[in-house]
Amino acid sequence: MDITTFRWILIVVGIAIVAFIFLFGNPERKRKPRASRKRNRTVSPRREPTLEPENSTEPGDIDTDAKGASQTELDIQPVDREPPPPPPGPPPEKIVTLFLKARDNHRISGVDLLDAAVKSGMVFGQQDIFHRVMDDDGRIVFSMANLTKPGHFDKSAWNTMEIYGVTMFMTLPGPLGALDAWDAMLATSRRIAELLHADLLDESRSTFTRQREGQIREELREYARSKMPEG
Repeated sequence: MDITTFRWILIVVGIAIVAFIFLFGNPERKRKPRASRKRNRTVSPRREPTLEPENSTEPGDIDTDAKGASQTELDIQPVDREPPPPPPGPPPEKIVTLFLKARDNHRISGVDLLDAAVKSGMVFGQQDIFHRVMDDDGRIVFSMANLTKPGHFDKSAWNTMEIYGVTMFMTLPGPLGALDAWDAMLATSRRIAELLHADLLDESRSTFTRQREGQIREELREYARSKMPEG
């Protein structure tokens, strides 16, 4: 081995020794700890479960004014209802009936019926039928209904209505005496029968005769006597 090679070996060994001393020769040197990447978490104290509400108050602490106001707001207001219909009056003691029927099974138009009723002094009113009423207080003397059940007239269909006839009737006692009411109803029935070209029939739907007229008049006279005070 020549001298040059030997020198290079010494240089390499020296460098290795220096490096070893630099790295491991200071035992007091410590590595700095790395900063923890974990964030410090704040742990809130655990709350124990409870059966009481958070904003609970003692019974004596309730605001009675607020409670009263709340109850007032929740009060249900009564609903206005229509008054009940008046109770029906006593049943009539006597009913007198006549019928007017179109001749030859013809039909009476609603327009002709309305015209005849108006010309005869009758008005359309209660129960959707016609009435003769007192001029002063509007009490019903006698009435005119449809011959076909249920007996009323459809006031919205005068132009299309067709009927077979009408029923004239009066109930007693009434605002007039029995004989006066009968005379008024009989005269009106004859007038309407003439205007409508209808036949006048009695309560059995037979031809109304002079004999039957006399019998009804006598029956009404007896009824009027029974209503007169004794003595």
